[in-house]
Amino acid sequence: MLRKFNKRSFDKVFTRCEDPWRYSTSDYEKTKYLRQLEAIRKFSPQPQSILEISCAEGVFTDILSQAFPQAKITGVDISQIAIERAREKYKDRPNITFIEADAIQFVCRDLPSQQRFDVIIQSESLHYIFARLVFQRKLRSYWREIANRLEKEGIFVTAHAINIQTRFVLLTCYSILEKLCQQVWKAKYREWSDFRRRRIKYDVRVFRRVSAH
Repeated sequence: MLRKFNKRSFDKVFTRCEDPWRYSTSDYEKTKYLRQLEAIRKFSPQPQSILEISCAEGVFTDILSQAFPQAKITGVDISQIAIERAREKYKDRPNITFIEADAIQFVCRDLPSQQRFDVIIQSESLHYIFARLVFQRKLRSYWREIANRLEKEGIFVTAHAINIQTRFVLLTCYSILEKLCQQVWKAKYREWSDFRRRRIKYDVRVFRRVSAH
């Protein structure tokens, strides 16, 4: 598992084809993006800064840039190929910055100490980094850093498919987050995936930082 979900493996995925998970064409993915966007508008209607962790080729990053043109948006992904494509495709979006970086290193080490965000998004990637977080003994410190990187009243938004492989990961991460932030939104959905050719159950959750820095 530790070898499977690393930079090399994701670069291979993006080398084989563009948009390997059909983020730009799948109705299922578009619906999930809209549900996250709805949650952001509800709990942070005028964000000035947004961080999207694991942005892939920037499909949702671009949606965010159009929905919140006043915000400075940072998209981060471990794949160099995905980031290069995102930079080229969305080079005319002045409010987006794409960074090639490992999520764990970026959150726990590379972010400037004073940098904060009104909105942090990390969707469909927790199960990829979970084993490394446990192996590196950074599971709790990662989520402390996420909470600390939120502005006062800032929100963390996440959407993940729920199945036998992800259920334990999600419940563990959510339980840690609930000790650091207030969960203000929780919704579960079951919808047809035109990519997977089956119905998929997923949730959308929002956690709010309520304490002062």
